[in-house]
Amino acid sequence: VPEHADLSRILDDDLNALDPPVAGLLISRHVAQLLDLHIGDKAEVELLEKDRRVVAVPVTAIVQNYVGLAVYMHAGALDRLIGDGPRLSGVHASVDPLHIDELYAAVKRTPAIGSIALQDISRVRFRETIGENITVMTTVYVILAVIITFGVIYNSARIQLSERARELASLRVLGFTRAEVSSVLMIELAVIVALAQPLGWLLGYLFAWSVVKGFESDLFRIPFVVDAATYATASLVVLSVAVLSALIVRARIDRLDLIRVLKTRE
Repeated sequence: VPEHADLSRILDDDLNALDPPVAGLLISRHVAQLLDLHIGDKAEVELLEKDRRVVAVPVTAIVQNYVGLAVYMHAGALDRLIGDGPRLSGVHASVDPLHIDELYAAVKRTPAIGSIALQDISRVRFRETIGENITVMTTVYVILAVIITFGVIYNSARIQLSERARELASLRVLGFTRAEVSSVLMIELAVIVALAQPLGWLLGYLFAWSVVKGFESDLFRIPFVVDAATYATASLVVLSVAVLSALIVRARIDRLDLIRVLKTRE
């Protein structure tokens, strides 16, 4: 990699551009994990041209990279290592979209050019594919979460109503309003839902981390990012389902047959 490149830059974790080290290798964090390399270690590099030597080159820097298995070296240092003159294996160029057809024609007339790739098109296709996959997965997970949440909360409320039907009916007979009687059950249900939120956040965090790790491959990796809006959205879904379940149970409390319940033996 040449110094001060504009179109193909090495970025650190803060997205600041880095120049390749004058000596040594700059490798991606994924490569470092696969080969168990750290800064200062020496990596064995096999030269596939000329004498096919195996040389030890120190690792001078490690950066994050989400596409491929990246290993960078200063162009001059690579030439000295190989023992050959300057070489050119690829070119990154900015092309005016209005002249893209002229570029294709020029490439076809140049036998020395083996292939050409348009980064903008590749990036758009990659994002569309990943976006579609994530959207489908998220939709499925949300639907499953809504079904499970509704089932758990509704059944829990039904069980509490069955166990306390006689007590609630007694409160109605004593003169308490329907809202006051319902609040006894609703407050307990609200406390359970509120206490379950932190546990749900933790389990969701671990599940998301495992999904991201499952996506990792030598081809690409997805950064694991969870912000406050993610927790807020999850809680909003759970609370919405909890409110719906509570309203259904509230309707059952309002239709409670006081005489039949009070006649029921303990």
